[in-house]
Order: sequence, then structure tokens, then C-alpha cells
Amino acid sequence: MSASASETGGDRPPGGTAAALLHRVRSVGVVRAVIAITVLALLARLVFLGARTAHWDEARVAYWILHTIETGDFAYRRIIHGPVVQHVNHVLVPLLGANDFVIRLPVAVVGGLLPLTALLFREHLEDAETVALALFLGANAVLLYYSRFMRSDVLVAAFMFAGFGFLVRFYDTRRFRYLYALGAAVALGFGSKENAAVYLLTWGGATALLADQALYRARAYDSGTDLLRATWLADAWGWLRAVPGRLAAWTRDETAGIGSWGRRLGSALRDPETRAGRVGRWLGHPVGAVVVFLALTVVIYAPRGAGAAGLHYPPVPADQGAVGLYEALGQPTLLPDLVVDTLRDTADQFGEWFAQSSDPGCQKDNVIDGWLCFLGRFLEVMRDHTLVLGVFAVLGFLYERYARARSRNLVMFAAMAGFVSILGYPLGTDVFGAWLVVHAVVPLAIPASVGVARLYRWGVEAVEAGDGVGAAVAAVVLLLLAGQVALVAAGSVYTNDTAESNNLVQYAQPADDLDPVVDAVERAAAEEREGADVVLYYGANGSDYDERQAIVSTTGGWSTNQLLTRPPCADWFNTLPLPWYFRTAGANVSCDDRPSLVVNRAQVHAPGVIVAMESDPTVPAERLEAAGYERRTFGMRTYGYQVQFYVHERVGWAASASSNP
Repeated sequence: MSASASETGGDRPPGGTAAALLHRVRSVGVVRAVIAITVLALLARLVFLGARTAHWDEARVAYWILHTIETGDFAYRRIIHGPVVQHVNHVLVPLLGANDFVIRLPVAVVGGLLPLTALLFREHLEDAETVALALFLGANAVLLYYSRFMRSDVLVAAFMFAGFGFLVRFYDTRRFRYLYALGAAVALGFGSKENAAVYLLTWGGATALLADQALYRARAYDSGTDLLRATWLADAWGWLRAVPGRLAAWTRDETAGIGSWGRRLGSALRDPETRAGRVGRWLGHPVGAVVVFLALTVVIYAPRGAGAAGLHYPPVPADQGAVGLYEALGQPTLLPDLVVDTLRDTADQFGEWFAQSSDPGCQKDNVIDGWLCFLGRFLEVMRDHTLVLGVFAVLGFLYERYARARSRNLVMFAAMAGFVSILGYPLGTDVFGAWLVVHAVVPLAIPASVGVARLYRWGVEAVEAGDGVGAAVAAVVLLLLAGQVALVAAGSVYTNDTAESNNLVQYAQPADDLDPVVDAVERAAAEEREGADVVLYYGANGSDYDERQAIVSTTGGWSTNQLLTRPPCADWFNTLPLPWYFRTAGANVSCDDRPSLVVNRAQVHAPGVIVAMESDPTVPAERLEAAGYERRTFGMRTYGYQVQFYVHERVGWAASASSNP
């Protein structure tokens, strides 16, 4: 990648004092534009952030965050992905409160700051392209929707994209601080979600394709072999040929000796003006960046308190659990064991996570059919929510490859990484979610910015040539594209954010707003009456109820499914997202499995809320209504999962409560 004016295009003027001043003024304007876009992106992510009812995945991760806050026990579990968002919320929730807004806040902030990364590539993009890149990263509907969702896909995409940007900046400036920033960003990416490893594979593949292109079309050389001979091989051979002579000179030195050699070598390594000093810097700083990566990874993944033992029954005191981070910091001799155990356990769980991706998905019998099914869904999401970005990514790639005198490596690299992600992610997933599209959209934003900037320059050139028709056409097209992006984002992110017709919505998202239910639970919990605040009725749907009750009696009411899940009598994972709201409300929750029991409880103790499946024919609806309960039905998934909520007249539904009667 070259930062020359000839490669960055016509936006930047040739050399000279006036040109340099103009370039500086334009750069300031670009930075201000990107900052303004970032501010708007943050606002778009924060407004009404807590309005949508928690997705099942959000609720279970939030529940375990509360568990860590209450007990101090933490261990990495691949089923809920990387722990960065858990650690951040471990700090935020006690400060700001346990609610949907707060748990989504870390992802919203990182997603909102993502447009700033456009500035990392400004040496390789024209001014208009840099601004367009920031716009795509800030306004795309997929990125906007999942920046308002406590899920780690936006986190890993943002950290890994920033890491790539730091690597590009290091290439541009040779400033080693960017290597350390790269190490930290990649560690945060790996700490956010396991598919950070896929980014490294994608980068390696794109680099190999660029190397093949460079050697196949060697430009100023007769062949790729000649290019290697004249550059890398020649430099390496010259350095190796000089080694014997330097060793001989050292041995002839009258002050030669092991100690003197060591002193001379140390002095040479410290002196940046010597070849040895340059070698030392070029070896030492990358090693330092790797150390930063490993140290931050260990801090992120290291167990706390009783570790995994504290998540299961029987609960284990922290001093009897595995070696944790705080114990190792207090007793440094334990640090080696902590590092080895943490990295080994993390690598094992990463391996298990990747192993499951080899199974056929989409309920198909073989990998190819599963891939084609998921690929179709992937492309449908892109068609409905990233159409402008996708079309201009293709146009930008074609323009860069075939219409420029010299293709820019950055644009080609990002295009290859994005297109491969479209093909690869549907192959490596077992459960489809539109969040996968995030990982293709982010790299494709670079070639898309090239395509849009080309249209913008066409309009500018039309104005300069006095072509009013051409300028008007370019302006109208750009306005229509901006309007399309805004309308899609508004509809899919704000107004239809739980609708079945919106394919950004994964099926485990409740279709209805559960705020009336949550408010009723909170009012019931605040009464401090004797008995349960909430009762879960299973009846015909309670086939394993007796088994769960046996676990409760054995463990003293602490756990079910070998995990500390409350209420322990519940079919917990099929009750989500309610356990998260029960915990935040401080509700006392119990269960019944026979009509006579729940009716008796309703008549004697009158719990504030009774919950039952709509499809359960054993629910004594009339007798509960006679006992003072009003029924409303809510969709607990995007489709096909309706639950009845009976709220006692003493507690009452809010006047604005909306549901299906």
C-alpha cells in the first residue's frame, strides 16, 4: 500500500507549498466531518436504547452478569461468548442500574465510535472516500440494529477493524505505538467473540491474494521472480553476506571477549542509528505487542472467585475454587499457573466452538445444503438492509480493479475480505442470525465508499464543466440513496424492531413489548406480601416438572440443569427473557403444576402475577379470573410462542398495557 498522491487519487493536489496548505485544510475538514458523523452515530444508537424487550440471548447473558456481580464468581463459557461485554457491564450495572439500556450501552458506544476508524485509512483513501466510509459505518441498518443489542458481533467487528487500521497506520508512519494498539485491539476482539480468529484467517487469505496479484503483475519488473530478487531476496542476501565480516571485525577487536561482546551488543541494540539498533527495535516492539495481546487476553479470560466451580451446584467458596486473577495478582508466584491454565482452557473452548461449526446447519442433512440455505438468508438480509452498500461495494471493487491505473491494496484487501465473509460465514454457523452480516458489511464499507465517492466526483466534475444536467442527476441519485438508507434504518431499527417481517429480527426476540408485564412484576415485588410474587404454572407443559422439583429438594433450591438458575423450579431456558426481569425486580417466584394448586394459591395468597402457556388446556382461566385476575397474552418469540399473564386486580395492568386479548 502506498500513500502517494498518485495512488490516493484526484482529491489531493500535487506537491508544493500552496498544495500542502490546501491538503492540510481539507484534512481538517475531513476530520471534522468524521467526528460529526460519529456524534450522530452515537446519538442514533443511544436514543430509545432500552425500549425493546430483551432478546433471549441478551437476557441469559445479563442474568449471568448479575450472578457475577452478586457472587464474584466468573469463568469463560463459550456458550455466552467472549467476556468483554460481561466485564464492562460488571462495572456499569452497579453504577447505573440493572436494565436493558445499561446492558446494551457498551455495544452502543463501541458501535457509535466505529466511524472514527475511517481516519486510520485516510492516507490510502481520498477525502470523499474517507467521509463516505464513516457514513457507511455509522448509518448502515445492520450495524445500527446490532449496535443496539447486547451481543458481541459489533464488538468483535469494531475491534478487529480498528486493529487492521492500526496496522495500516503503522505501515504509513512506522510508529511503533500503532503495533501496541494493534495488540490491544486484537485482544479485545478475541475477548469479545470467538470468531475473531476468523478475521485473522480472512486477513491471511486476502494478503495471499494480494501477494499473488503483485507477483503475477509485477509492473516494473519482467516477472514476479525478478521482483523478489530485486527487493526482498536482495536485501536478505546482503544482510546475511555482511554477518561474517562483522563477526570477524569483532573478534579482531582488542577489547574482544564475552563480556565486551555483550556490552557492545547491548549498546548497539540501544542505539537507533546502528543496524543492530534498528534490528533490535524491529524485533523488540513486535514482541512487545504480542506481550500486550497475551497479557490482556489473560486478564479478560482469567477466572474470578470460584471460577467455573461457582457456577454449578454445590457452590464452592472462592478460596476453594481454581486459581483466579485476584489470587494470582496477590501472590505473583501463581501467575505462571494462571497464564497457562487460562490460555489452555480458552484454546480448548475455542476449539469446541469451531468444531460445532462443521455440523450441517439450517436443519439440513449435509453441509452443502445447509450452506446454501444459510447463504440464501444471508443474501436476503443484505438485499433488504444493505442494498446500497452492497451495490456500491461491487461497483467500487470493479472501478478499483479495472478503471484505475494502479489498484490500491487497501481497497482490494477489504473487498476480498468482505466477499469471502459472505461465502464463509453461512458455512461456519449452526444457528442463523442476521448479526452474521455485520462481519461482511464492515470490510465491504471500504470498497463501497470508493463507489459512492466516484459518483460524487462525477457530480463535482459535471459542475466544474458546466454540465447542469449531469450535476443534477448525480445530486438526485445521492439524495435518493441517502433517503433509502435512512428509511430502511428507521423502519428496521426503530419502528419494526421486533416484527416477524423484519429479517434482522432473530426468532428468539419477543414479538410484543413486555414492559406492561415487567411493570406488573415490579409492583408485585414491591408489595412485600407473604408468599410468591410470581407463580409459573406448567400443567400440561410440565413433563419434567417432577424432575426439577427433585433437584430443588436435593440442592436446597439453588440450581437446575447443573447451573445456578433461578427460579430453580422453572423450565429456565424456555422461560427467557423473564428470569432477567424477575432478578432485576427482586421478585419471589414459585411454580405449580396442577390446576387445584394454582387456584388455591390464587385464592389464599393472591400472588401478583401468574404465568402460563396459552396452549396449555389445563389452565383454570375462569377460576383465576373469578379470583380477581385479568388475563393478557404476549408473544415471547417472534412467532409461535404465546404466553398468558394473569395479573391480580390489586396489582393491576398499566393503563397503556398492550397485548392480545
